[in-house]
Amino acid sequence: MMAANGTAVDYLPPPVQGNADYRKYRALRLQNGVTALLTQDSQSKHFAAAVTVDAGASSDPRALPGLAHFTEHMCFLGSKRYPEENEYKHFLAQHGGKSNASTSMSHTTYQFDVLAEFGEHALDIFSNFFVSPLFSRSGTGREVQAVDSENSKNLVSDGRRRLQVLKALADKDHHYSKFSTGNRITLPAALPDDNEKNSDVKNNNTELGNNELRDLISKIDGDWDEQDMAEFVRIALLAFHRHHYRPDNMTVVVVGPQSLDELEQFVVPRFGMIKDRFVNDEDDNIAPDKKEKWRQMQSLAAEMIVKGAKDVPPVSIEEARDVQHRSAFKPELQGGKWPVLVTTKPIANVRKLVLLFPIPPSYSEPDRSPSHIMSHLFGHEGQGSPFALYQNLGWITSLSSGPRISAPDQNLFQVTISLTEEGEKYWKHVVKWIFAYAKMLCTAAEETLKLNGGGDNDTCKSERDLYRIWAEVGQLDRMRFHQTSPGAVYSFAQSVSQSISKYGTTNCLSAGSLLNETRDSLPLAELLEFCQKIVPNNCFIERCSQGAWDEMEALYPEEAVTNSTNGFAFGKQTEQWYGVEYFVSPLLDSDVKLWETGIGAEEMRSIHLPEPNRYIPRNLDLCEELPEEARVPRIDLPVTPPKLIVNNSTGRLWHKLDERYALPKAYITVLIRTRAADNKPTDSDEWEYDTKTSMQSEFLKNIFADSLAIDTYDAYLAGLGWSLSKTTAGFTLTCHGYSDRLSDLALKLLKEFASPSFMESRHFATAKDKTVRGLSSFFESKRADSLAIYYRNLLINYRGEGVEASLEIARDITLKDVEKHHASIWADNELSLEVLYTGNVSEKQARSFFSDATDVIERTCSLVAQREAIKSDGEKSWVPGPLERRLPAGEDIELHFESKNPKEENGAVVVTYQSQAEGFKGKSLSSQEALERSACVRLISKIVREPCFNELRTKQQLGYIVSSFYDMGYSTNATPLTTSIDSFTIYVLSRKVAPKDVAARIDDFLLNFRSKLEDMPSSEIDDYAESLAKELTKPIRKLGTEANNQFGKIKRFAPETLYADNETSFEDIPFDNAEVVAAALRKLDRKKILDVYDSLIVKKESRSRILTHVYGRTFPLQEVSTRASSLSSMDDLLSKRKSLIAFEPHSNYERNGGRILSFMGRHRTLQYAAAAATVVGVGVMLFKGRNEKKQAKV
Repeated sequence: MMAANGTAVDYLPPPVQGNADYRKYRALRLQNGVTALLTQDSQSKHFAAAVTVDAGASSDPRALPGLAHFTEHMCFLGSKRYPEENEYKHFLAQHGGKSNASTSMSHTTYQFDVLAEFGEHALDIFSNFFVSPLFSRSGTGREVQAVDSENSKNLVSDGRRRLQVLKALADKDHHYSKFSTGNRITLPAALPDDNEKNSDVKNNNTELGNNELRDLISKIDGDWDEQDMAEFVRIALLAFHRHHYRPDNMTVVVVGPQSLDELEQFVVPRFGMIKDRFVNDEDDNIAPDKKEKWRQMQSLAAEMIVKGAKDVPPVSIEEARDVQHRSAFKPELQGGKWPVLVTTKPIANVRKLVLLFPIPPSYSEPDRSPSHIMSHLFGHEGQGSPFALYQNLGWITSLSSGPRISAPDQNLFQVTISLTEEGEKYWKHVVKWIFAYAKMLCTAAEETLKLNGGGDNDTCKSERDLYRIWAEVGQLDRMRFHQTSPGAVYSFAQSVSQSISKYGTTNCLSAGSLLNETRDSLPLAELLEFCQKIVPNNCFIERCSQGAWDEMEALYPEEAVTNSTNGFAFGKQTEQWYGVEYFVSPLLDSDVKLWETGIGAEEMRSIHLPEPNRYIPRNLDLCEELPEEARVPRIDLPVTPPKLIVNNSTGRLWHKLDERYALPKAYITVLIRTRAADNKPTDSDEWEYDTKTSMQSEFLKNIFADSLAIDTYDAYLAGLGWSLSKTTAGFTLTCHGYSDRLSDLALKLLKEFASPSFMESRHFATAKDKTVRGLSSFFESKRADSLAIYYRNLLINYRGEGVEASLEIARDITLKDVEKHHASIWADNELSLEVLYTGNVSEKQARSFFSDATDVIERTCSLVAQREAIKSDGEKSWVPGPLERRLPAGEDIELHFESKNPKEENGAVVVTYQSQAEGFKGKSLSSQEALERSACVRLISKIVREPCFNELRTKQQLGYIVSSFYDMGYSTNATPLTTSIDSFTIYVLSRKVAPKDVAARIDDFLLNFRSKLEDMPSSEIDDYAESLAKELTKPIRKLGTEANNQFGKIKRFAPETLYADNETSFEDIPFDNAEVVAAALRKLDRKKILDVYDSLIVKKESRSRILTHVYGRTFPLQEVSTRASSLSSMDDLLSKRKSLIAFEPHSNYERNGGRILSFMGRHRTLQYAAAAATVVGVGVMLFKGRNEKKQAKV
């Protein structure tokens, strides 16, 4: 058929859609073989596109590990039509867009989004990456350093390190074993002058790729040099792109508000230009005497590319049906007999136990895969599950199961368990119960098969449960598919482009949702076959903990190994690419026999199949009060604020009946406002921050989550989620999901939290173990940039004295401490509820829930004997909240700390500029000047972001991570008043340049950028402002996002606008801030922007700046300036912090000062209220009189 522009295309079956999916789709195949899905989303203000290439790291040549990943990086660096390296990112940044790319073992995916009106031009730039990429020599030499920096970033990640150990255990001839990231050794594309300082990490094996490539090139003419190596890598890049980036190997997805015909006109002519390039291109820049060698290198590269991909299975499930099962994991690779034990040493303080089982592939059966129901059963957390058994014994904190690898040629099923300290002692018993559960499933499947053959129906209840469970899984999957509204176009394009490659256009949205499955379609025989593989002799086990590592080091002292019968050496091994050490050891015959024998009949009663799920919604009806026109999605409607329908001494109820999403879902947020979450009363009846109190609240939260995990797991499966979090304002209970049973769940959780019965010793032990482990490995497990932000926040935001102090306190906390703290929460006579109930819920239902919730609170408070111990004058005088300290103007504070992560090669610099002027809160709460300044800081941050990345990352190649962002915090100094604070931050993770030099380069960039900002065309500034305004006001697409945004405003501003005697009302809560700031952005002029840029960044006498340096192994911390503002110890940092004062709400006093100060004058308690909000355990801020200057030492 003919496309809209007259080009021949084949129209393909469109996707199967869910009931809540309002998008329109058109699928087609271009004449050159590109598959495309056009998606009209009339509610979106953005246009997005993604391209997935069916080739990833599995297709890398053995001599060039990381080539697919390197190709991904290089595609972004210009094309013949758009040769400027940053043209793509600059255009996106200017017009509200973003981009990314990723390389997996089987796919490479590129994606972007941009404001809809700029979609066509962005797509033109994007499509040319696949039509005619440059792959310039200069870009190749520089960008390989970005690949190497990305790899160095991963060296300190436990997840990546353990992945490399898993690959080391795989068959070296299997494509899965390939090193996917690459580095400067495996990809020697940079000439000596381009290379960064060599890492001091010694890893002999990383030279292998270099040597292998050198030997291959030497065979051409018996000679080689580094320039030959660099040129060959570029040739290989071109060959990889030519071979794999074929049109028939590519899937394109575009989504935007444009019509399907218009989207077709965007896509067909552009992606139709991609050619199937089998012929090598000549390069006119090659010297005549080098051309013959260049041609031979081309031929060699082409051979390597073909050979590298020869054993890689196809991506499409249709083509994969005939792929032979070929697992990368087999006993012969580890001595010829399983099970074996693999022991790894984590950087973080974790205790992981992982059981891995090669099972038959089920890749081609997404809806009827035995792996699907196996994952459900082994990972279940309800009564009768292994999780419930372990948790009752105090052995584990979490358990999950599912395919670790699901590919056409292999399937590696895993069960992952996080152990407590007690559980690690009994890890062999933990393993035993997994095998016992597998035996139970085998028995159930066998008996069910007999039942199908005419067995005794009266004795097969548990066996029939398998059919009931399968039906439940299908019902919930189908419900989820039909009741999920479309999300962001950016993530949609990326995920669907990969899904089409695998499932085709028809099933790209619905695969795995069991749409056509029935109770009787349970793959019973296959389930039995798969469960029969969950046995000791088909298993290898990983233990990842310091304790396990110590055991192995005692068992295998240096140089001591035990040889197996086929020559495999047990003992310590070293992984090739990361240099990770690990042990492989045989297991005792007695342990294996224990696992094979299983458990007795009495013990077997402890485990059983899941009971029927009592939380499955009874109906999915929309609320009767909803008008007819709101029974279809209307995402383009403005978001209206919730209504305050109850406001009394116990709390406030906010309600909103959803009229935008037309889904049977709701969101309940319950904030238990209490001073006692982070603070304790003093002898003078004031409140001050207390680290132990704050830690006890963290314990409470974790104990509660652990205690309710079993009982609420069915709710999770049925689409109901919940969480309990602790903030400076108190405890927040959030419940969300299908509206039918949501209030029942929320009320149950509130009752449970109000009662002390959940604080059992086993849950306390688990919570303490988790907290202490997290704190004890904090410094060793964090990347350098994360540590830099931590030290910065410790100076500016945090109230406590740091992780070390918290760890010391956490170790001493007892269950009795937590029980007493729980009682003190309900003893706070200023405790109140702040409730938002929004979604598919009537006002009557919301009022009923609030009445029940307040009954729970009032009964609990009345039962707490200690209540009277906290005295008050009866006024609601203070609501706690966050804190931000004011950095001194004209002083650059420098922090210098060394990373304690033994594997961290990178250093990091985080530079934050804090605005001295109060930020914007709302149109009735702030001045016009505050609005304009906040808008300027936001716009500056947006304008700077892409040039910063281009200069420091793309050109200077300082490191893989170069970023900048705007942040708005707030401080509760004179509660109920708050202060907004604008800040701008740039951060860099680098091992190329020392942190001090990185900071200098950031400084140079920002100072030089001032002139560029001055010379920037007004039209370009307007484009940035308009794109930012549209980003701020783009439609919210999910109820949860809307609820979180609105509750954030309620939590902060309700005390400020609704306190007694105040003339403001809930209408002054700035729910419309996005629209107000957007309007201000459109009115900014260059002079105002430059004035703010100068005062915020350039002028030393007015700026407030903190530079945080963290030093890694490549550039360790050496001498530090002795200036008072240069801090390199915790004592220095905390001492400096005492001299900083908290932000004060100046403009509030100017605008609303009369009624606010009048109120404060009548209520003496409020005069002292801000004390606890700014106390850090050092001093207390006092209001000695309403007209006296307020000071705080914090």
